Amino acid sequence: IVNRKYYITGGIGSGETSEGFGPDYSLRHNSYCESCSSCGLIFFQHKMNIAWHDARYADLYEETLYNALLGALDLEGKNFTYTNELNSSRSRYDWHVCPCCVGNIPRTLLMMPTWAYVKSDSGIYVNMFAGSTIKVDRVAGTDVEMVQETDYPWSGKIRLIVNPGSETKFSLFIRIPDRHTSELYTPSPDLKGYISMKLNGETINPPVEKGYASITRTWKAGDVIDLEIPMEVQVFTSDDRVEANRGRIAIKYGPLVYNVEEIDQKDIHQAIGPQPLKSEWDGRLLGGVMTIKGTWADGSPLLAIPNYARNNRNPRPVTEYREGSIVWIKKN
Repeated sequence: IVNRKYYITGGIGSGETSEGFGPDYSLRHNSYCESCSSCGLIFFQHKMNIAWHDARYADLYEETLYNALLGALDLEGKNFTYTNELNSSRSRYDWHVCPCCVGNIPRTLLMMPTWAYVKSDSGIYVNMFAGSTIKVDRVAGTDVEMVQETDYPWSGKIRLIVNPGSETKFSLFIRIPDRHTSELYTPSPDLKGYISMKLNGETINPPVEKGYASITRTWKAGDVIDLEIPMEVQVFTSDDRVEANRGRIAIKYGPLVYNVEEIDQKDIHQAIGPQPLKSEWDGRLLGGVMTIKGTWADGSPLLAIPNYARNNRNPRPVTEYREGSIVWIKKN
């Protein structure tokens, strides 16, 4: 699936067979990508992560969660999409004749604590980064409160506070994200590893295996891990066998895919300019987002917003198809 039938947003189902897969590498931009398919893929990747304790599955379900699934909702959480095209400016539904998404989307989002931590015989796996306080029951004989302080995915700085009920030896496995999740898409730069990690203020360099930094010690209440992972603008190119993406690039920042929209610029169907892309926080736009700025080939400003925030300002009627918000931009 991931290396032949997978959209860069983490969506699946190109639409040739309605709610099924099309041929390998057939990933048209007016995709089907049903919201419920995103829910199912997250559950599947989570089960694979539990079975193999391999962080690549958590990388994948994070990607689907932040883009294909979260983007199915409007910013108020009241309306939703049944399908998720990569190049459409349709509005979202308040109801649909086939209402499966109505329950599936919120139940998947409400499983966030389950996606964030996984318990094993040897310790705790930290799979997702979000400001939170969660109790993990019976780790090496004691309950452990895990506290996260972070602005992720806007920032790559994460603080983990470990509070076991009693001093206990176990392992903490912290996911180190790899943004190169599919052979279909090649990033530049290719960000891997972490920038720094500290335990109670002291720099540590734990080994990373299967995508997890492993720390084994006797933990006591108040132990603090400070992790910083790289967060930069990445430009992705596609496998040339994906015809719809030939001669185009996509933009990501952390786990977030980005869209360009007609409301922000005069022509989103021209080529991107040669100037470097830069990230810039805008607290007034769409509830506060990290924007990506650059220029178009004609010299006019380019503004990209997170895919999840697409079609929230001037959407077209559900029945009207128009390429007013796109992921894949023409190369210079």
